[in-house]
Amino acid sequence: EGRGHTDAAVKGAARHGPTLRIPGRVMHLYPVHGVYTAAWVAADFPPLTSIALAPHMINDHRGREYLAALRGLRAGRAAPRTPPAWAPFRDGAACAVCSAPFVWESTCRSSAQEVCARHHCRACGRVVCGACSAHEVCLPDFGIVEPVRVCDACAWTL
Repeated sequence: EGRGHTDAAVKGAARHGPTLRIPGRVMHLYPVHGVYTAAWVAADFPPLTSIALAPHMINDHRGREYLAALRGLRAGRAAPRTPPAWAPFRDGAACAVCSAPFVWESTCRSSAQEVCARHHCRACGRVVCGACSAHEVCLPDFGIVEPVRVCDACAWTL
């Protein structure tokens, strides 16, 4: 009888992919304005009961990535300042540094592609273009210990 139950589970997993069972509670690590935050979540939390695996998830859940996230969480909690709020993309019609308008210059114009050309400076929170945000630095005052995108204006003052 027990074996029949196991066989059915194996056949079900083969059809629908692996079933993930998480005992206890889960620490969910996630970034807010570039700084890691954590929350305890019960293992039976509905979104955790039907996780669809995506290609990046394997790399995101390796030991090195967990360690980096935990270091970021510790640094964020000990940081003397909070990072600035990010300006909404909808409010940024032009780059805050060079004033170039955000338009998609191609035959394939779409709002999704236009948004890809916009970035947030992690130091000031403004919406900037890719050309004006090519610098990456650590921002320890905000608890950001890995290099992140900053605008030219902030890169020269940090």
